[in-house]
Amino acid sequence: MMYRKSSFLSSAFAGLSLFMFTLTTPLPAVAQDRSLYERLGGYDAISAVVDDFAGKLFEDEVVGKRFFGMGDDTRASFRQKNKNLVCIATGGPCKVISRPADVVHGGLGITASEFDIVAGHLSDTLNSFNVPEQEQEELMAIIASLRPDIVEVEDE
Repeated sequence: MMYRKSSFLSSAFAGLSLFMFTLTTPLPAVAQDRSLYERLGGYDAISAVVDDFAGKLFEDEVVGKRFFGMGDDTRASFRQKNKNLVCIATGGPCKVISRPADVVHGGLGITASEFDIVAGHLSDTLNSFNVPEQEQEELMAIIASLRPDIVEVEDE
């Protein structure tokens, strides 16, 4: 039972990685002609970023505990789900069958610090892939919009 709960917690927590669509800044006219998905480089680029990002989460000494007990197949599934989430959230052609973020993450006790660590790993990954600042800001705004649905424990 502990393994299943840990695996579920990991998968659910990971779903935060990439979803929602709330952009905070207007896009230049040229950028508005192309979706964020296209400007990020499409599915292959998103796939590479998510693979690297997921590896950072699995290895992190704080949030990595949420992934304890995940086998290779479960980790591959986690990566695939997050690739699809980023794809659809950025205007790509992927299909996502998922529950709302608050349902998926409800009861996990995810802290504000954990959310910030995950967001930090995503930001670091985007930087390491030389994603332009505008696209980084848009994707991070999508992630930030999930915070109220994911964080259950505000750190003191």
